[in-house]
Amino acid sequence: MRSLSGTGTLQGRQGSNESLLEEEERSEVNSIDLGAPPTGVPLSSELIRFQQALRQMSARTAGNGDEVQAAKLEELSGKLESGRLTVAFCGHFSAGKSTLVNTLCGATLLPASPIPTSANVVTVVNGEPFAETEFRDSSGRTHPSRTIAVEQLHDFAVDGEGVTSIRVSYPIPLLGDRMAIVDTPGVDSTDGAHRAATESALHMADVVFFVTDYNHVQSEVNFRFLRSLARWGKPTYLLVNQIDKHREEQLPFAEFRSSLSEALSNWDIEPAATLFLSLREPDHPLSQWKQLLRLMEELQPLADALITRSVARSAVYLAEQYRETLHQRNQESRQRLQEQLGDEGETARRTALRAELETELSQLRTAGDRRKERVRVDMDKLLGNANLTPAETREKAQAVLAAMQPGFKAGWLAGAAKTEAERAARLGRLTDDFNRQVSANVTGHLKALLRREAEQSGFIGEEMERSLDDIFRPVQPEWLRALVKPGAGAEGQATLHYSAEISAELKSLYRKAAFQWIDELQERDRPALEQKAEGVQAQLAELAQADRIADEIAGLEREEREEERKLLALLPEPEGGNDGELRLPAPEPLAADLAGALIQEAPMPDSHEATGGSGDNATPEEQGASSEEAQPGRLGAPTGAAEMLENAAALLSNISALRSVADGLSAKAARFRDKSFTIALFGAFSAGKSSFANALVGKPALPVSPNPTTATINRIVAPTEERPDGTALVTMKTPEDFADDVRHSLKRIGIAQEQLDTAGADVSKLLALKDPVAAGDLHPRGRPHLAFLTAAAKGWSEFGPMLGRKLTASGEEYRRFAADEQASCFVAEIDLYVDSPITRSGAVLVDTPGADSINARHTGVAFQYIKNADAVLFVTYYNHAFTEADREFLNQLGSVKDVFELDKMFFVINAADLASSEAELEAVKAHVGAQLLKHGIRKPRLFGVSSLNGLQAKLSRSRPALEASGLSEFEGAFRRFSEEELGGLALASANKELDRVDKLLDGWLQSANADAATREAKAKRLSEQARRWQAEGAEAVPAAAAQPLRQEVGEQLYHLRQRLKFRFKEHFQSAFHPSILQDDGRDLKKLLQACGEDLKRSLNEDLLQELRAAGLRLEGTIGALAEKALAALSGLAEMESEGFTPEPAEKPVLELPLPEAFASGPNFDSRQLWGAFRSPKHFFEKEGAVALRGSLQETLLGTIDEALEALRRQWELATEKALQEAVHSAAQAWSGQLSAFALSMSEALRQPGEERYLMDLREQWRKIRR
Repeated sequence: MRSLSGTGTLQGRQGSNESLLEEEERSEVNSIDLGAPPTGVPLSSELIRFQQALRQMSARTAGNGDEVQAAKLEELSGKLESGRLTVAFCGHFSAGKSTLVNTLCGATLLPASPIPTSANVVTVVNGEPFAETEFRDSSGRTHPSRTIAVEQLHDFAVDGEGVTSIRVSYPIPLLGDRMAIVDTPGVDSTDGAHRAATESALHMADVVFFVTDYNHVQSEVNFRFLRSLARWGKPTYLLVNQIDKHREEQLPFAEFRSSLSEALSNWDIEPAATLFLSLREPDHPLSQWKQLLRLMEELQPLADALITRSVARSAVYLAEQYRETLHQRNQESRQRLQEQLGDEGETARRTALRAELETELSQLRTAGDRRKERVRVDMDKLLGNANLTPAETREKAQAVLAAMQPGFKAGWLAGAAKTEAERAARLGRLTDDFNRQVSANVTGHLKALLRREAEQSGFIGEEMERSLDDIFRPVQPEWLRALVKPGAGAEGQATLHYSAEISAELKSLYRKAAFQWIDELQERDRPALEQKAEGVQAQLAELAQADRIADEIAGLEREEREEERKLLALLPEPEGGNDGELRLPAPEPLAADLAGALIQEAPMPDSHEATGGSGDNATPEEQGASSEEAQPGRLGAPTGAAEMLENAAALLSNISALRSVADGLSAKAARFRDKSFTIALFGAFSAGKSSFANALVGKPALPVSPNPTTATINRIVAPTEERPDGTALVTMKTPEDFADDVRHSLKRIGIAQEQLDTAGADVSKLLALKDPVAAGDLHPRGRPHLAFLTAAAKGWSEFGPMLGRKLTASGEEYRRFAADEQASCFVAEIDLYVDSPITRSGAVLVDTPGADSINARHTGVAFQYIKNADAVLFVTYYNHAFTEADREFLNQLGSVKDVFELDKMFFVINAADLASSEAELEAVKAHVGAQLLKHGIRKPRLFGVSSLNGLQAKLSRSRPALEASGLSEFEGAFRRFSEEELGGLALASANKELDRVDKLLDGWLQSANADAATREAKAKRLSEQARRWQAEGAEAVPAAAAQPLRQEVGEQLYHLRQRLKFRFKEHFQSAFHPSILQDDGRDLKKLLQACGEDLKRSLNEDLLQELRAAGLRLEGTIGALAEKALAALSGLAEMESEGFTPEPAEKPVLELPLPEAFASGPNFDSRQLWGAFRSPKHFFEKEGAVALRGSLQETLLGTIDEALEALRRQWELATEKALQEAVHSAAQAWSGQLSAFALSMSEALRQPGEERYLMDLREQWRKIRR
């Protein structure tokens, strides 16, 4: 590749962009027009038709006031004029876009670095060497293009503030006369100008090549941007760079390609083709560099068809943007109308109310009919079942019928009067009996039925009861007599007919009376019903007004869409019809057997060989490459300190009175010798933590993949007799912890608490709650939670029963538990037993999940490792130093760095072999150092390492390769840290302990030389003082002594709140990211809510990290105050003069409550969010984001302030209690030590032979202390 001489000639200039502009204004303007059509290439008739249509569209949009879309449509028209096929290269920062463009051009035209560089859209065409740029001055005005020397491109390409665009001409035969290539800023930029520049490039692009690197191919940002490209309808090719990083022995290429295809399918992404590249090794077996060059050539004959379709699709997109402009223009009217309508919740409430009112009105209007029907049904049922003429009544009826027969006489001699009296008596008996039957079977029930209706109308009391009595009067004899038909007989059949007739007639009379009574009741109700109906109608009228407002809003929407339709109607149909008929060139897929050549030929040594076993007589340098093998010994546990303590213990153990002191020294020595050295590895997914851990142990112990693998905590420890090399102890989560993880993830994908409560503790029901959730509708941070839930659901039947258990695994079974999400999501932690020099030295390597782990519990676990580990290793990836997750973790790391006695943090830039030069590597280190400084980490221990090459060097026993990998330098610095710094702490601790024993021994020797009475008197004074200390330790710490602690609590909470405020913008930009809020057909209102919830989550997590760090500082404050309080114990100086020095007090243990600041809200108002958002364009390129950020900052920080105020008092009480316990515990311990010392005084020289031994004791002790 050609290198441009004189590049960077403007490096180091401090002048403004205006000064550059002034200089260029004096330059000679090149007459070549980069936008001019290629010579000798006439426009086709189709392109001419499209050009005319675009001009008409531009005129129409300009006529309606949208100058922006008018200008872009003119640009498209100009693009057709040029006839150039534009190929845009997009991708996340540092994916290698600029390097790829340089390689295609055959010259280093553009700045290329692992550090984000491209800040502008750069267009490159084939031609004579020159370039032109468009500038923006400090006022925001843009200036016409000015020519610059090609050698100066680097300076202008990285200037995203003053330069708006760059166009380059250079001799590039590959491009021919009809192709231009475009380099864009990273798609993951949060800068609105970068976003607009990339969008502008896509607007003019005909084909898009999306570039990603091998280790981040399945990045969330990549997939979201790739899916958004579908909206543009641009043919898209996926280029996977750095395929030379692939290792077939770690992950078969077929599996990698299959996993990528599956992931693309899950996101509904269908690239025209996927190509794998290695710019470092173009001849790599998996690199398709030649196919890419051939593809570029094959695209050129399709220029007209591609340009036509691209312009048509861009025009469609611009028509959508035009509609959006109209939408914004109507926004004030829409907002005013919408305020009258209320939010969506109000609309839903209004719809429900309308249905309710319409139902109520219908019920009011039909109340009488429904009441009559209800009474009719009940009365028919009642009367139908009422038997009014049972057998005894029929007998009386038959007697009446008989008395009514012609010739009836009351007796043989009875006269007419007596006969008539008999008839009346029989009729009276029937009347009484019949009325009793009616009263028992009908009247009471009918009254109850009608009384119920009256009560519903509020008609109650005596008047109502009298009205009921009036309509249900008993029958009279005349009524029964009148129903006897002339000529009716008295036999059985006639009796039955008569009984049925009086029963039916009575029921008919009562029925009519009841309905008449109901009509009267209804008439009483009518005024109230009509009044109610009028009220309901008035409410419906109000709702009708709201409907008219809604129709007006809908009318605005229809007008906007109609204007869009009219604009699109100007576009002609492309020749050749359907877009699908254009066949895009695509290289043949790579043959699967090509990957076989990648398997490393170097033998994979067995455990004994790989770890430098001592089975032969070779020197360490000959035997292996590991620097650890040449330097045996336990990391961080120097033998010198242990030996001093052991020698002192051996000397003192011969004196019976000092045996307890000797035992204490022996115990401390044993702790020094046995202490393991914990190394905690942190970093984001795909940073290479597992790969780095493998390099440290010298064998591929942990699974490694370009896709995220470490889903649980892995601890690499030395083997034991029970657990040999290569085995693993898998600790499964408890059922309770697993259920908590499931519930946490369900909340993160938007499942309501009510649904969680309904599912209860049934995990299978909880997991089923995820089923309706679509991944595409989630915030990016919600998708990993859905993936976790999906994996948990798939693995539930197999691994659910294993929860709460400890399992032994090895080989593939271990790798499945460690890396297969269907298994690993059930795992709490894994202890992997590996025989290697570093584990034999006592080190325990802890490989944590990524800093972006989904499991909330990992953040607290991470802090404990930061706090308690002997060394913290933070691993970041060479091409992606400082992801968002890195920044969150480093905020936490920087906040506690100053609390530790030693700087125990190491920072590793992994995959440093990607550096093209030593200068580039140093530049990346400087970039990382600058980023660390932003997070409060000064003078970091920073190393560039290739863990892959380091591991291979150890396996192949190549010391030069190990040194070249950077691993040797790291291991050397790390060992010096463990031996000199940690070892220095250990030696200082041992010497401090021996100083204490030194004074104690002097006091004891003095007492031993005194007479018995003196010794007893001294022992008595010491014992009395020990009792006083015990009493004093039980007393409360004075309020004045605790006052500094309360002040410290207040200051810590105040300052952490200020840091949260300072970082709020960073949290906001991450949550409301342009790659998330794209107008790609998803529910933007729902996504806005998800962004708001994510902002609360990240703020709360930042708050918790700050609080944990504050707690760590408060532990130090409590320790200092406890020392001060203990120093004030009575008689301490006197006891020290007697030879007694107490052991140092134990460090206080402080457990502080941590709040969930947003557990009770605030819940975001969708109107507030949408009112600020309106559209992606308004939000990110205008003032929407700024306004919303200010509003949310006030709301959320206000909630945090309330939580901190409540927490302050809790922390004051907790810290004062911890101080009291620390003082009490130390005073009790000192009292016991003083009592033991007093006892030793009284026992001095009581044993035979001790007097002679005492004479040599001083001299031997002096030798130990030299």
